[in-house]
Amino acid sequence: DDHVQITGLYALGRTRMYSLLGELGAAFMQEEWGYPDWGVGIADTPSAGHEQIMLDYRDCGRNCERGEPRVVHVDQELDYAVTVLAPDFAAFIRGLVPEEDFEV
Repeated sequence: DDHVQITGLYALGRTRMYSLLGELGAAFMQEEWGYPDWGVGIADTPSAGHEQIMLDYRDCGRNCERGEPRVVHVDQELDYAVTVLAPDFAAFIRGLVPEEDFEV
């Protein structure tokens, strides 16, 4: 209810399998899993594709002419329900904590 687990951030580039432009990166998630095209996937979760962490460009515009994109959690199994995680990428990174901080 109060956190989302991520398994890693996507690398920049196109040569690594899970990089933003890689074989299993952001474009793959949109094409294969139907994730919305208003955002870019930036992090993976342990759900094997059923949820994703994305930069949400709907409010700021594709070229960020009205600020920075929000960071959101998109749940594919709940009809792509969106939950805002942070107002921007920097706040998202600052909010990351080790897995050990949570009871499993």
